[in-house]
Amino acid sequence: MLSVSNLKEKAQKIGLNLVGVADGRPYQHILPDCQTAIVFANGGQDLWTHFLEDLRANPSHLTDTAHPLDDFIGRWIQSVDPNPDSTRRWVQCAEEADVFIDFRSLALSAGLGTPSLLGLVIHPEYGLWVSMRTVLLSTEVFEHTTKNTVQSPCTQCVEKPCISACPGKAVTLSGWSVQQCATFHGESTLCATQCRSRQSCPVGVLHRHSDLQHTYHSNRHLGRRKLAAMLNIADGDGGIPLSWNQWT
Repeated sequence: MLSVSNLKEKAQKIGLNLVGVADGRPYQHILPDCQTAIVFANGGQDLWTHFLEDLRANPSHLTDTAHPLDDFIGRWIQSVDPNPDSTRRWVQCAEEADVFIDFRSLALSAGLGTPSLLGLVIHPEYGLWVSMRTVLLSTEVFEHTTKNTVQSPCTQCVEKPCISACPGKAVTLSGWSVQQCATFHGESTLCATQCRSRQSCPVGVLHRHSDLQHTYHSNRHLGRRKLAAMLNIADGDGGIPLSWNQWT
């Protein structure tokens, strides 16, 4: 029998250091009679550190796949729950997931953060440096995390440096404009490897991603090449090219 406490302990070992529990009933179209959604996320650099250790030990985990970080999470799921029965289902926050779940809304429901002007979930400790990775849907009823009722740090931030830091003027008091952001990316390479607005946020400064980690998540084409070079791995996969034109 899987338990939330046991899963949290196992998740911590690979850097999934944020776990929340939400009402699973909105996901009964994915898992019949779903009652609970256990959300696994990471804050800061811990997961990235474990990911690099795995690649150093197993270079094929980079070279043999287009989505090495997603596969890293997938192998962890397989290790903790190799034969899930009909009472539970895992869904990854991944490009090739077989079903779509709005992980941002799910994270908010699980108490893992609050909304931010950048459209990202912001955590009181880790700031904007959090990422949702997977959710376990279960027909079993677990105690839900108390939904975060505090205001977003953005509402208390007077200077709002994320607005002035955005060269594409895609961040305003109204929030993040994906169209404006995509248009700027199509015209300029200034933000090709980093989000200046994200870096300017004063919340969670100690947990900011390293340059390589930020590049990998911002530009999977260039980030993968830099990752392979740093690890001295001969990688024939050029990485997934940017597709900002599909957002406009």
